[in-house]
Amino acid sequence: MGKLERVKAVFWDWDGTLVDSYAFLHKTHNHVREKFSMPAFSVTEFGNYFGKPREVLYRDIYGADNIDEAKGYFETFVLAHHDEIQPMVGAARLLGVFADTGLPMGIVTNKKGVLVRKEITNHGWEKFFVCPTVGAGEAAADKPSPAPLLLALEKSGLNIEPSDVLFVGDTENDVLCAHAAGAQIAFIEEDLSKHAIAKEYKASLMFRNCDEFSDYLLQSA
Repeated sequence: MGKLERVKAVFWDWDGTLVDSYAFLHKTHNHVREKFSMPAFSVTEFGNYFGKPREVLYRDIYGADNIDEAKGYFETFVLAHHDEIQPMVGAARLLGVFADTGLPMGIVTNKKGVLVRKEITNHGWEKFFVCPTVGAGEAAADKPSPAPLLLALEKSGLNIEPSDVLFVGDTENDVLCAHAAGAQIAFIEEDLSKHAIAKEYKASLMFRNCDEFSDYLLQSA
């Protein structure tokens, strides 16, 4: 499959790559901010925080003294409203195309792992991910550190090199994580202005959406 010939495993970011969580996370953080009598974020304001490492995000939004309480409010709301999180358009198709290659796949995310595992189940995607999910706080540091991707590879038991891994994501954190780990990079981002970071770090593949990625794979088969 063209540039995938050297790939022996695929690891995916979650929010913004496979699930369309931006609006949901915006709503959830505004729910939490209301608990602290903070003004609601506009959609644009929330964009300044989307994709940040979990510990940095909570500190910057709620203040260091409120981190644990804010996490509690956040997780309670998310667990009660999981059915609102929808897949990205074309995500199920893309996962199916990759599954047909037989490549083992897993998730590396800055969202808490217990939440992502529930979301995987909600979408019926357990069959796609044979490698363990690595979520926020499970490695020595979250993305953009390479630690969670390297931990996911270690826990997978695949006995392959990081250079054999393709990491698929949509943010600078994902690109930096993959680059530092020595993995190959696939970048999915509708906003072409954000492709500069992927080009700088020599992403192997760049697509505007999941369907464009699927079409590339099918045409390269």
